[in-house]
Amino acid sequence: MRELEINVKGGSYKIIIQNDSLKEINRYVKEVYNNKNIYILTDDVVAPIYLDTIIKSLECDFAVDYVIIPHGEKSKSITTYIDVCNKLIDKNIKRNNLLIALGGGVIGDLCGFVAATLYRGIPYLSIPTSLLSQMDSSIGGKTGIDFYNRKNIIGAFKQPIRVIIDPLTLKTLDEREFNNGMGELIKHGAIGNKKLLDLLKTKPEIDENIIFESLSVKKRVVELDEFDLNERMTLNFGHTFGHAIELKYNYKHGEAVAIGMLMAIDMGIDLNITNKECYDTIKNILKIYNLPTKEYNYKDYLKDVLFDKKNIAGTINFIFLTELGSSKIVKLSEKELKEKYYECFN
Repeated sequence: MRELEINVKGGSYKIIIQNDSLKEINRYVKEVYNNKNIYILTDDVVAPIYLDTIIKSLECDFAVDYVIIPHGEKSKSITTYIDVCNKLIDKNIKRNNLLIALGGGVIGDLCGFVAATLYRGIPYLSIPTSLLSQMDSSIGGKTGIDFYNRKNIIGAFKQPIRVIIDPLTLKTLDEREFNNGMGELIKHGAIGNKKLLDLLKTKPEIDENIIFESLSVKKRVVELDEFDLNERMTLNFGHTFGHAIELKYNYKHGEAVAIGMLMAIDMGIDLNITNKECYDTIKNILKIYNLPTKEYNYKDYLKDVLFDKKNIAGTINFIFLTELGSSKIVKLSEKELKEKYYECFN
């Protein structure tokens, strides 16, 4: 077992990383929740695999109910959000009841947003069952839904009261979904853990220790910058361009981040910020995990970047590697971007 603790103003909580921890959910919930009613949000793919196990563990001490939604990115929408809130209210959920996110990134983002907004906030606990959600949405308190064909453009910060990661859930993932999560794991190594990057070159088993190494990067930046105003922005490495192509070309999130990382490295090299060796090293690691490495010209997507949620009052925060395992934030205004890349905007 490995354990991390996130300490932020929005609430401190533990991340438990342990094989077979799903079988001990009751114990872990009792440590942080003293009321009776629990509501689980999951999807129609995860429910047949894990829902009965979770309910059987919890029902000796709690009254448990659940809502099941269709799987997939399309469920991360206002329509589904309204439907989930309606069903939870019909089931008599109260402000002090616990909501559990059981599933992948869509469930984590949606459940967190429901928890942040229903009754102006109810506690929630995260049980991420995909590698992507274990690396990304379950940690750090970012919640949200897609809107206007843009990723996570409506959302809120809401920290969970606990995160339970069972690495054995990864064995139920198909190869593409597993590799999808590797996109985020590789990103953590790229921006802040060269030791992790070196380990990934040997294609190790993704176990408690590898997950711990990866999430240690996220823990560090989340604690420095809970609300994504400074250091935490480095976690967006690969996302600025990745979001521009994800929905457009029907990539999975981690796949789009993989391509976005290469696009950001390419731009960083052009700006004399990024060491040229970063490109081939990251590209080769992505290939090990069968992640896409198709070359997209970042200049063709600068217009899309202007509409990304990382455009803050006309300034875009680009994340570039300097060296492997080291990253920096470079702020470029829309004016600077249009002047530097005049041909892309005319």
